[in-house]
Amino acid sequence: MEDLDVAKKRLRENSLTLTIVNSGKIIFETASRGISGFLEAIEKFGDNLQEASVADRVIGKAIALLCVYAKVKAVYAIVLSEKAKVVFEQNMIYHEWNELVESILDWDNRELCPFEKLAAKISNPSDAYKMLKALQASLRHEDEGEMSSKREQFISEEDAELKHIREKKLMKLLESKAKGREISVEPVHVTDSNFNEIVKKHPLILVDFWASWCGPCRALAPTIEELAKEYAGKVAIGKLNVDENPKTAESFQVFSIPTMVIMKDGCEVDRIVGLVPKQHVEAVLKKYLG
Repeated sequence: MEDLDVAKKRLRENSLTLTIVNSGKIIFETASRGISGFLEAIEKFGDNLQEASVADRVIGKAIALLCVYAKVKAVYAIVLSEKAKVVFEQNMIYHEWNELVESILDWDNRELCPFEKLAAKISNPSDAYKMLKALQASLRHEDEGEMSSKREQFISEEDAELKHIREKKLMKLLESKAKGREISVEPVHVTDSNFNEIVKKHPLILVDFWASWCGPCRALAPTIEELAKEYAGKVAIGKLNVDENPKTAESFQVFSIPTMVIMKDGCEVDRIVGLVPKQHVEAVLKKYLG
């Protein structure tokens, strides 16, 4: 299983989400999350995936069926679902895993992943590829439409009272600068390279782990921006894109987004996973405001 060992090593050492190796050559790699990476690999490389070895962070029945469709030889998963294991056993595909779970949930850990819901009804790998690809396109279209709708709604709700609040915040910011102490009223851009510096600079900080393709992350964005303004000078609010900064996401074991990690004096003290109301986030933050 030399190819599988290479794939496993690449997955771990390079903070990737998917690595495919065939005859000692790296065929495909990605740090993007979800099923999109595997679908992209099939579209680009097709028959070149036959007899390949796959290392993936999370494999449910959906990706297992795609592995059968692509005729891969061996598979490794950090997290493997029981239904995926059955698919591999039925199709005699060698497989290894670190953690076996009952099912793969969606990004906010509330219910079954939509791709897993669809895969539960499918047994034919060819049908799975066509239907999963169609679902991905449909969800992408819905996300774009949802984002546009939320943006229009948000703009329409900006009345005189909100403008008044913004003016007051601006005045406070100007006053703090006049005293020689700058306070950010916008979320701080956090990256792998500046993470330690940002955390050391702020005694109490909330870091929002997000991605541009994540619908719940985008829905949470207005809340993050409001918190940055309303808690300016008390709590620093940061945003870290997990696709662009996989090392930090990996070190904090962030496998579901959005995830908000609260750090005090450089150490994690709490975290919030999923799309939650603003009041819930505030309640958690207030526990650490002394």
